[in-house]
Amino acid sequence: MVVSICKLIENILNHNDVKSIEWIFVFACIWCIGGGFGEKDGKDYRALFSNWWKSEKGKVIKFPGKGTVFDYYIDIENTKLEDWNKMATGEVVASIDTSKSIQSYTVPTADTISAQYIMRQLVQINHSPMLVGLAGFGKTQIIKGLLNELCNVPNSDYIQQIVNFNFYTTANLLQLVLQQQLEKKAGKLYAPPGSKKLLYFVDDLNMPGPDPYDTQTAIALLRQHRDYEHWYDKNKLSLMEIKNTQLVAAMNHTAGTFIINPRLQRHFWLLAVGMPEQSSLSTIYLAYLQKHFQHFKVSISELINSVVKSTLQLFGDVQLKFRKTA
Repeated sequence: MVVSICKLIENILNHNDVKSIEWIFVFACIWCIGGGFGEKDGKDYRALFSNWWKSEKGKVIKFPGKGTVFDYYIDIENTKLEDWNKMATGEVVASIDTSKSIQSYTVPTADTISAQYIMRQLVQINHSPMLVGLAGFGKTQIIKGLLNELCNVPNSDYIQQIVNFNFYTTANLLQLVLQQQLEKKAGKLYAPPGSKKLLYFVDDLNMPGPDPYDTQTAIALLRQHRDYEHWYDKNKLSLMEIKNTQLVAAMNHTAGTFIINPRLQRHFWLLAVGMPEQSSLSTIYLAYLQKHFQHFKVSISELINSVVKSTLQLFGDVQLKFRKTA
């Protein structure tokens, strides 16, 4: 947590002329200490953390009564708190092509904007983010949206590679995958082409099955790489130094193994991703459907709001009233 706080502060200071470092410190503490809190057994620990922060720590920098401390970012130029939605632009919505699936787009909401903003700051300073949450909560989508933004621009410094873990992923298989976009530079040095930085997105990080010694070899290889920036060529039995690479990860803490090697986890900033709020879901579906129905008759397109609202209401009722049994 302390390392993440320092890294986040460092990168914000590198890119801004800061008038008050205290505001940045508070922002970094909230997201690097409280970002890992989620909901469990009906208790919203993130909300409890927010209430505690407002009552115990919010005497100098006061947060608005509405919402939680996670609903606001620091407007550094004007030294004030602003809602995350103020960062939203219409670029993604304008670029939506409804012949592609809705998964191809990350529609800006307060949740996605905040997660991607902090992840971007940490990636720029070579600190790895990890998103944790249940299936269907949008972890993969948030990360893919950020990677596309970083990599798919002219003269980008980044390239990406998606690595999907499963129960049968071993160190041998993983090493072959990780080496696909690396090229030999000089001696034992390997790196991505040119001066690019390669972002490995490891999805379902905790899925590999343990061996008889209770070790997940794929995770052990990642840990070795992150600690020492090397692994071994198993054919030539020689050291391979791996440079200009970085990890970004996502995992479902209720599937696979429930604990990953803490010697690897210590390298990550952890963010718990919860079920998007009704307002966020509404924003996402409305953006997509309004684009799809824009050439239909007005009598049809004006029904979109009602359809989305009714669908989300029905979904909420089903969640509330149907018991989770087979």
